[in-house]
Amino acid sequence: MTLTRPGPRPDPADSWIKPEEIVGCPTEKELPEEFRYNIRRRKLDPEYTKPRKLFYGLGVDIQDFLDYHKRHQLPLPPPVERRAQVWDHIMDAVMDDLSAGCNFELRLILPLSPHYDYMISLYDSWYISVQELEDDEEEDVFRIIKERFGSPIATQKPRWFFSLCEGSGLVTTVT
Repeated sequence: MTLTRPGPRPDPADSWIKPEEIVGCPTEKELPEEFRYNIRRRKLDPEYTKPRKLFYGLGVDIQDFLDYHKRHQLPLPPPVERRAQVWDHIMDAVMDDLSAGCNFELRLILPLSPHYDYMISLYDSWYISVQELEDDEEEDVFRIIKERFGSPIATQKPRWFFSLCEGSGLVTTVT
């Protein structure tokens, strides 16, 4: 089975997601107060509304998954009828391999982004206080991700992303 390329990387200018839809998403790791989920306040104040959930990590494209899969010689997917099923199998295999290599459960999220098809998330904004790694451990996880994927991810700085599926309750998580 040969893996077909999905085509050239999309031009962000042609995206149906416009920059104004992502205004307000913080880019630095330190979250502004309006994005921090206060569990204690939620229990005490019936009027409290959870803030919009964000995900922290790196943006990737389907081509990045195909390149990773080939570079690391992961098992080929079983015969399937649709190309999307092949890509799903490849992304699952890559996420499993990457999570094992990092010794950390990474999640695959659909980001609200004109630049990336997917994102690899370490944390979400609601539970970062209980999930967050020590600084040196987090650096190791990002270093491993960048080394294993290679460019163009290697030059990327981790950041927060809104989820494309926020509000629908659908967040793609690969364990």
